[in-house]
Amino acid sequence: MKKLAFAVVVLTLFGAGLAFAAGEAEEPSTETVEIVFAVNETPILTSDFWSIVSNRFMEANPGVVVENIAQPSSNIMIRDYLKTLLATGQFPDIMVMASPADFVAADALMALPTESLSYLLDPEVGQINGKSYVAVYKYQVGGFWFNKTAFRELGLSEPQTFDELLSLCETIEAAGQIPISMGLKDGWPQLVLASMILSADVLAEDPEWGLKRNADEVQFSDENLVRALTKYQTLVQNFANDDLASVTYVQMLEYFFSGRALMLPMGSWVQGEAVRVNPDFEVGFFPVPSDEAADTISVWANEGLAINANTDHPEVCLDFVDFFFNDTVWYSQFLQTEMLFPGTKEVVEYEMSALREDVGAQFETLRPVEHWYDMTGDAALLPGLQAYFNKMTQRIAMGSSVEEELALYDAEWDFANSNAQ
Repeated sequence: MKKLAFAVVVLTLFGAGLAFAAGEAEEPSTETVEIVFAVNETPILTSDFWSIVSNRFMEANPGVVVENIAQPSSNIMIRDYLKTLLATGQFPDIMVMASPADFVAADALMALPTESLSYLLDPEVGQINGKSYVAVYKYQVGGFWFNKTAFRELGLSEPQTFDELLSLCETIEAAGQIPISMGLKDGWPQLVLASMILSADVLAEDPEWGLKRNADEVQFSDENLVRALTKYQTLVQNFANDDLASVTYVQMLEYFFSGRALMLPMGSWVQGEAVRVNPDFEVGFFPVPSDEAADTISVWANEGLAINANTDHPEVCLDFVDFFFNDTVWYSQFLQTEMLFPGTKEVVEYEMSALREDVGAQFETLRPVEHWYDMTGDAALLPGLQAYFNKMTQRIAMGSSVEEELALYDAEWDFANSNAQ
């Protein structure tokens, strides 16, 4: 990174005019640049972990101070925290970003120069109106994580259709155990399952569904979405733990890794949790099946680094983004925490668990489909509709009418669309 150095020019006042002082030249002085980095803190991506990259960047750039901030509570999503910071005039210089559409609409994010992202696997992923706003630093997959030991003891196998998944749940329940670990208290884990079913049933059939919804050519209340979210409701109401309304994400993990619940519908960050919580626990993985097959896999390609459009230090922030990906010591450690798929063209080596190797092998054979909730680019849900989906899937999990909820979701889309115009 370029040092910020300023030549000092000595000005001397003579009567009513200014004259340059001749003679000795002073040494250049440096000015400290301070930037704020908003991180997404999770049980595994702790504040201490995120400080590694900031500290390494500061060591390489002595004139820069990076202050890390994180959401104040586990039940606050990073996207909602960033919206609060934006509304209160405290928007950070650089941030972990998963839902850029809301912020692009508010002219809050810098369009990243594509030529500076040439090291990324796909520099154009998630572009909005042809511009990149997020440097995607990881790819994640979603599905059901299961207790391999218990499955083996009960003679269970991975389901290949949704009916087989229901039958599997019934067999587990008949054996006196909880089929699915689920919690609604944090407001987001339930939407992972709902979205994965929508990906398997809706986006797998029509990858352009999000674009069509934003063009008002399809509706949330269409029959295929009603069917998909009815499946979600059936699973959660009949086969999840009874106390799901009061269970947090951390408690969901406890249900699963203690053996009380045999399946956990979640993203691939669970691989890192398995290493952290109980490395001896045998975990398996299968994708969410549709009515006909289990041949697709839900993929997140939405999260990465974004820059405040109004930062005072755009070059420093761009240098930080570059450093994040190209400091291989840090980036390999970052990927290893959650056994991630890298966002760079260059292969990044890290020690993989047996589970990560198994998931990687499945990923190579399954057809990738975007995670419904986190559709990217011009297909992304309109501003405000993700937050509404969070609440809606909570209500559906507790027994609310799927048809009525989706009709209300269409009304919410109309409201969001009118505000966007």
